[in-house]
Amino acid sequence: MMTAAEELSFMRLCREELSRVKVRDGIGLLAEKRLHGLLKRWVCDDEACHEQRVAADRKRRFVADVLTADGAIYEIQTGDLYPLRQKIEFYMSETDYRVTVVHPLIAEKWISWMDPATGEVTERRRSPLRDGPFSPLTQLKPFAPWLGSPRFSLCFPVISFDEYRLRDGWGREKKRGSHRYELIPMALVDVRRFAAKEDYAALFPADAPPDFTAKTFGKLTRLAGYDLYDVLFVFEALGAIEKSGTRGRAALYHRK
Repeated sequence: MMTAAEELSFMRLCREELSRVKVRDGIGLLAEKRLHGLLKRWVCDDEACHEQRVAADRKRRFVADVLTADGAIYEIQTGDLYPLRQKIEFYMSETDYRVTVVHPLIAEKWISWMDPATGEVTERRRSPLRDGPFSPLTQLKPFAPWLGSPRFSLCFPVISFDEYRLRDGWGREKKRGSHRYELIPMALVDVRRFAAKEDYAALFPADAPPDFTAKTFGKLTRLAGYDLYDVLFVFEALGAIEKSGTRGRAALYHRK
C-alpha cells in the first residue's frame, strides 16, 4: 500500500523531471535512464547513498544502486528482472545486507506520436498495455531461493506514464519498429510490496479447488503461456502448492 509521503515524494520528483531540458541523444535509452534515476531518488533522496560499491573478490565487483547507512540495498530494475540474478545471489550469500528489488509496473500509459523532423505531436491514445494483479510474480523465478526470506523483499511502484514515440519506423504509418523518445512518469497510483510468504500467498485465487491443473489455474487467473507456469513455479517454491500426480496428461497440483 502506498503512503502519503511516498506519493508526495514521487510527485515532486516527477515535476523535477518534467522541468529538465529534453535532448534527443540516446533515443530509447535516455528514457530508461531517467526512470531509473527517478526511482533511485524515490527510494533514497540522499545521493551519497547512490552507486555504492559492495565488497567482492577480484572477479566479481558489484555496485549497488542504493546502499543506506543502516545496511539496506535497493536495486532498481526498469527492464526484465533476470539480469539481477547474479547480483542478488551475491548479496544474499556473501553479505548481511537487507535487499529490496524495485521494479515499476504500468497502471496506465498514453502514447503520443511525434514527427521526427519537426517534433510535432500528431496523435495521442491510451495504450491497452498495463500490468495485472499477477504481473509482480511472473518474473520472480530467478529469485525463488530467497522468496519469503526476512532479508529479501520486492517493491513494485504502480505508475501512470506518458510515452512519446517517433514516427521513424516502417509501414504506412511508420510505427512498426519505431523508437521511444520519452517515457515520462506522471503519477504514482499504488505501491505493491512482497516480503513475507503471506504477502505472495494473498494473491492465490481463493476459489481455486484443492486439486487443479495448470489449465484450471489459468482460467482463474487469466494467465497463459510462460507467465502461467512461472507463477505456478513461484507458488510451488513458496510451499503454497505441490505437484500431486496427473489428471490425464496434465500435471495435477495440490493446494496446501
